[in-house]
Amino acid sequence: MITYTQAQIDAINTLDKNLQIIACAGSGKTQVISQRVVNILKEKPEIHPANVIAFTYTEKAAAELKTRILRLCKEQLGDVPGLAEMYIGTIHAWCLRALQDHVYEFQKYNVLDEIKLKLFVDRYFKFIGMQDLGMEWGKDTSRFVALMGIMREAELAPGKQYPADLLAALQQYEETLRQHCYFDFTMVMTETVERLEQDEGFRERLGKTLRYLIVDEYQDVNPVQEHLIERLVGLGANVCVVGDDDQTIYQWRGSDIRAIQHFRKKYPNVEYIKLEDNFRSTSGVVATAVKSIGHNVQRLPKAMNAAGHQKYERGDILYNQYANEAEENAFIVKTISHLRGVAFQDSPDAEVRGLDYADMVVLLRTWKKARIIMAALSEADIPFIVTGVNELFERPEAKAARAIFEYLKGEIGPDAFIDYWKAVTPAITEDAINRGIWALANHDPMSGIYYAHFSLQEAFWSFLEAAGIREELFHDPNRPVIAGNHPEEIIFYNLGMFSRMIDDYETINFKTEPKHQIGNFLNFVRYAADGYYPEGWLENTYKTPNAVRIMTIHQSKGLEFPVVFLPGLNRNYIPLKMPGGKQVWHHLDKELIKDQQRYEGTVEDERRLFYVAITRSKKYLLLSRAPEWNGEKDKPNQLYQHETIFCKEVAHSPYLFTSKDRDYSERARSVPCPRIENQTLLLNFSILRNFFDCPYRFKMVSMYRFVQPLAVEMGFGKAIHNMLMEIHRRVLDNEEMTPAQIPHLLKTHLYLPYADKKIQDAAERRAGKMLEDYFDLNQQDFDKIAFAEKDIQIDIGGGIMVNGRMDLIKRENLDGTVETTIVDFKSSQDAQSRDLTMEQLSLYALGYQDLTGDKADFLQIYNLDEELPHPDKQELTYKDLNATRERIINAAKDIRGNHLAKTCDATKCATCYHKRLCSGVIQNG
Repeated sequence: MITYTQAQIDAINTLDKNLQIIACAGSGKTQVISQRVVNILKEKPEIHPANVIAFTYTEKAAAELKTRILRLCKEQLGDVPGLAEMYIGTIHAWCLRALQDHVYEFQKYNVLDEIKLKLFVDRYFKFIGMQDLGMEWGKDTSRFVALMGIMREAELAPGKQYPADLLAALQQYEETLRQHCYFDFTMVMTETVERLEQDEGFRERLGKTLRYLIVDEYQDVNPVQEHLIERLVGLGANVCVVGDDDQTIYQWRGSDIRAIQHFRKKYPNVEYIKLEDNFRSTSGVVATAVKSIGHNVQRLPKAMNAAGHQKYERGDILYNQYANEAEENAFIVKTISHLRGVAFQDSPDAEVRGLDYADMVVLLRTWKKARIIMAALSEADIPFIVTGVNELFERPEAKAARAIFEYLKGEIGPDAFIDYWKAVTPAITEDAINRGIWALANHDPMSGIYYAHFSLQEAFWSFLEAAGIREELFHDPNRPVIAGNHPEEIIFYNLGMFSRMIDDYETINFKTEPKHQIGNFLNFVRYAADGYYPEGWLENTYKTPNAVRIMTIHQSKGLEFPVVFLPGLNRNYIPLKMPGGKQVWHHLDKELIKDQQRYEGTVEDERRLFYVAITRSKKYLLLSRAPEWNGEKDKPNQLYQHETIFCKEVAHSPYLFTSKDRDYSERARSVPCPRIENQTLLLNFSILRNFFDCPYRFKMVSMYRFVQPLAVEMGFGKAIHNMLMEIHRRVLDNEEMTPAQIPHLLKTHLYLPYADKKIQDAAERRAGKMLEDYFDLNQQDFDKIAFAEKDIQIDIGGGIMVNGRMDLIKRENLDGTVETTIVDFKSSQDAQSRDLTMEQLSLYALGYQDLTGDKADFLQIYNLDEELPHPDKQELTYKDLNATRERIINAAKDIRGNHLAKTCDATKCATCYHKRLCSGVIQNG
């Protein structure tokens, strides 16, 4: 049973006022937010889960908050129908969902991530206004993207206006995105704000459900996000914001600290509560952090008190200065070894265990120091993982994958090509590589081939298949296991990452003429992609390896570790020296932007970052610095010779002192064992379908993340689903839907991004015929529709959650007996067996039960390709639901345990695309 402080209780029970929670580091804010949501549902019977929206800064934070709320609801309220309808996630994702749910034309839109957006900018360089601003292709891409973001996210200084050329570029940029049915991250928010301001119907539909709005990490909102929050509150929502102005660390992305500092002045009837008890860190860590942040002038007044069970012991907090970086890194290596096995207790009721590698983190201000620290850890055989240093192209398998396209371009010959692949493993024979080369003969871009018949991804797969590239080929017992990953796994992770990189490129450039395609792709790989993509195994979200983490301070936000190393504490490293060279401000007058300095950073901003780094520590905090040298000891790097002012500030902490020889031998010891904590496992039916068919296919798709080639017809199935969704939802809104609306539906939804006019016209005729048949056969039953395109969320327990979306739910009364049917629409493009579809529908039936508290009676597959669809309908029983739930639990255990064997079933292998890279198909004959 959790015991709350009085401040936490006050926050949890403040339900009728707007609420601002100032939460210091380690103050248990996620638990408080979760319990407040439970109290809302308990104390306000008129409030349903759909009436609550919670914005988090990251998807990871959303998963943690969602899991916590579901667990507390189940413990305190029992089964609460409709929890899936409570939105918990990022602002960007909510905006896209709101637009797509209420403005049907946006169903065909996607949001471009950072990599695809830069590819898009380069692809349409001449059309987006970049050229008109005197910017250069490739060289100025990042600056142009930053410029477009600032112009929409920042506030103009009073009385200022953007110049006409910048406004024209912004208009061209957004129009080009719209032409291709894309949003960038800013545009999806500005579109939502504009709709809230100008579209009364949109505003009314959102206002019908929204009653409580919660914004986590409020200190990091930018002006556009604050405008959105203000508009949502204007719909009548109670708002609760949670944050800490001392932890504002994303100002360089536009975060505006004024929002959290001025909240009480802007919003009415605000209850202001400070959570000042830190339950994470020792009194020593807390006192050291307070010594630092207390030097900031622009901050809300607050204290931070050590209130947890962790106790300070002399030697927990050290600050050492060394003659050079080699000595500093040797200290890190020795201290890791000394602390491994030292007794540690995670919570008062937890068993004592020995610290292990996964309990330790090295935090960096920038990546410039990472390589020498990595080298020191490697030499000492200390396992580590790096979150952010992207060295994919240093790996021999990535070089060999790139060589496929260098060979096709004619830049290298067969001998060099063979050498690249032999460098990956001597187990691959020249005959095998030559078979792969023969396969590449079918992918000659200079043969005049039509773009629709040329695919970089298909060339990649063809070579790997013909050359017999299988995971087992790379097994080498003499190679070390890296952070729990075997050598053959790491190689396949990285080949999968290369496949994803091809997909990113082709998503934007698929329609490029083949004769230009490979050259452009190689330019992307050499001059842009190198640095974007980490090694594939670093992005595995299904298991946490036992290894020391190396990451930037920014990446550590929201995390905590028993042991934190903060090396390199020199002036110009932190606070960071202003970057030189051409910046976005060469194109945008600083005087135009209100509070522009936040984009460049101040000493106070850097001190907040230092404070965040310190407060990641639960117990051990190891600060260090050394003068830096430019390779040779007689050439000091003049920028990094002197101690940062931040170290001088914290040196006044009574808990901090110097000790270069401490080995912690006086501490009690226990067997090294990393904290066992199941991460939230987010699954959907696509993931489960792969696992149920073949666990190894799941590994190929969801862990290695190999991507299948794009197809010119891509988008057709999604368009059909979107058209049916609009029909059904308009019916639910009491609108009459008839075949007369078919032209409108086709115009709104049918978008095939890779198709030429001939294919597009054929798709339009086919879709039109499907809709005509559907109206003809089903219009008389439209009054039976209960839900359409309904999101579901199944909390299996144990941190296992399954998400999905049901196509249609019908409810009819047969002589006094009400029967509910869950319908799934399929077409010939859905290569899935009937049994698997019924299993999918069983999963949806679980979601329907969680959503409504009722049990569905029937499952039905509706095949849209048949002129007279036969209602493939199956009765559902509780036994089916229990079996599905049990199967999901077993799947989750195998996924977490990496028990992902090949099914080797001839029938399933026959329809599996990934058999091309799987030895299992050979085993089944």
